[in-house]
Amino acid sequence: MFNQHRILRVFKLISLLKAFPNKSIKRLAQSLEISERSCYRYLDLLAELGFVVEKDAHNKFFIPAEDFSEPLTKEEAALIHETIAVAAKNHPLAASILSKLPYLDEQHAMGQHILTGHLAKLVTQIKEAISTEKQIILQKYQSASSESISDRRVEPIGFTANYQYLCAYEPAAAQNKYFKLERMGAIEILAENHKFKEAHLLLKPDVFGFNETGTKFPIKLKLSMRAMLFLKDDYPATAPFLKEQADSSWLLDVEVNSMEPVERIVRGMRGEVEVVG
Repeated sequence: MFNQHRILRVFKLISLLKAFPNKSIKRLAQSLEISERSCYRYLDLLAELGFVVEKDAHNKFFIPAEDFSEPLTKEEAALIHETIAVAAKNHPLAASILSKLPYLDEQHAMGQHILTGHLAKLVTQIKEAISTEKQIILQKYQSASSESISDRRVEPIGFTANYQYLCAYEPAAAQNKYFKLERMGAIEILAENHKFKEAHLLLKPDVFGFNETGTKFPIKLKLSMRAMLFLKDDYPATAPFLKEQADSSWLLDVEVNSMEPVERIVRGMRGEVEVVG
C-alpha cells in the first residue's frame, strides 16, 4: 500500500507541475498532503526519472510544456533499441537508455489510466448527486484564482460538453460557478438536499471556464511557443482561437467573460505573453 501511495503521488505531482500556473513548494506539499521536505524528495525523484523540473523567478516549480510529447510506440522503442545495440553499444549511456526503453509506453499508460480513473470516479459521484439533488463537498479544491486549496460546499447542476468543468451553485458565494474536475481532490455527497434550486442556472463558460456576467471582453494575446503549449494544455478550449504567426509566435484572439485569468496568465508568464489588444 505504501508503494501504491508513492506512485499515485508521483503522477499527481506530474499533473500539478504540468498545469498552469506554476506552484510553490508549499502549494505542492499541501496538494500531496506531505511535508515540504518530502515534497523536495519527490521532485528529486522526478529528476531521476528524466523529467525536467524548472523554477521561475518567484521560486515556483513547473515542468516545461514542451517536455510532454507523444510517447514512443513499441515499434519506435524497438528501433532505438536496435540502433543503440549496433552503433553505440559501448557508449557509457547505452545501458541506461536501453534499460528504460521497454517501460516508456507502460509508464505513460499507467499515468493516464490513474488520472482518467480518478476523473471518471468524480463524474460518477457528481452525477449521482445531481440525480438525487444532494449537496456535495469538493474536497481540497485547488482554486487557480486565489491560489488556495479548500473544501467547497456546492449544489451540482451539470457539466460542460467535454466534462472538463462542473457547473454548480455555491451558497457561500451566492452564485453559480464553474469548477474544473482536474482540480478536485475528492467528492463527498452530503445528506442535505438542494436548497437554492431557483438560483440554479447552467451557463456556457468562456475558454477559461468563467461563466457569463453580461459583459464580454475581446482580448488578443501574443504568446511564445512555451506559453501557447501551457495554454492549450491547461485550457484546451482555447485551441480553436490560437493562430500561428509569421514570426513563430502565436496569437490568441477570443472574447472572455472575465479578465481575471488573462491578468493571471500575463503576470505568471512575463516575457512570454504580450497583450496586443
